[in-house]
Amino acid sequence: MSGDFLAAVTERQRRRLLDLGKHVDHAAGTTLLHQGDPAPPVLIPRSGYVKALRAAQGDSPPMIVDLLGAGDVLGVEDCLAGRPSHLSYIATKPVRVLEIPRNAFHGLLDDDPGMMALITADLAARLRLRNVALGFATAKVRSRLTAFLTRMQALYGVPGEDGVVLDVGLNHTDIASAIGASPASVNAEMAKLKNEGYLSTGYKTIHLKRRLREDGPPLVPVPSARRRIPQLRIPRIAMG
Repeated sequence: MSGDFLAAVTERQRRRLLDLGKHVDHAAGTTLLHQGDPAPPVLIPRSGYVKALRAAQGDSPPMIVDLLGAGDVLGVEDCLAGRPSHLSYIATKPVRVLEIPRNAFHGLLDDDPGMMALITADLAARLRLRNVALGFATAKVRSRLTAFLTRMQALYGVPGEDGVVLDVGLNHTDIASAIGASPASVNAEMAKLKNEGYLSTGYKTIHLKRRLREDGPPLVPVPSARRRIPQLRIPRIAMG
C-alpha cells in the first residue's frame, strides 16, 4: 500500500528497519500484543488491519480505541516511554507485520534524528485525531456512528461500482465498542442508514452509497490522502 511509513523513510532507513526485524503472519482474530506486556516489540503492519483495545481496569471490558493498517507503527509510544504495552492489538483481517525488538527500534531512533522526527510527527497527528474523535463522545449515537464511518472511509475506503467499500474486518459489536455505544443502538442506527439509502452491509463489510456527513470526504477517496505519514496524511486530520 502506498504512502506508508516504510515508503516515507529513505532506502537506507528502510533497509535498517528490515534488517532489525522479522516478518510474522497472523490470522484474523489473533492477539498480536496484550495490554500489560512488559517489553513489547514495535510492530509495523505490511498488510491487513489491527484493532487497538484498552481496558480501563483489569476486570473491565476493553474498548476499541483505534484501527490501524499497513504502514502504521504500533507500540512506539510504549517504546519511547519504556513502559509496558498500554494497549492490546488484535488482527481483524489476516495481517503481516514487521516485528522489531523494542531496544533495537529505540536505538535506531537515537541514532537517526530524521526517523525520530517522522515518528514524532506521526504521533502528533494520531493524538490530534483522537482528540477530534473525543469531541463526539457526548453526541447522539447516529452522530458518533457517522463520524466513525466517515473517518474509516477516508482512511481505508476502496472505490466500488457505486460508492466506497469498507472491508476492514469490523462487525457491529466492534463499531459499538469504538464509539462507546451499545450494540443494539448501533444495529438500530445502521438499519436506519440502510433504509435511507446511505449504505448496505455484508459480512464485516460496509458499502457506502451516499456521503454520510457534509464535513466528510467525497465518496471517491484520494488514495494518497488515506495514510498517516504527515506529508501524505494531512487530509485525515480534518474529520471533525
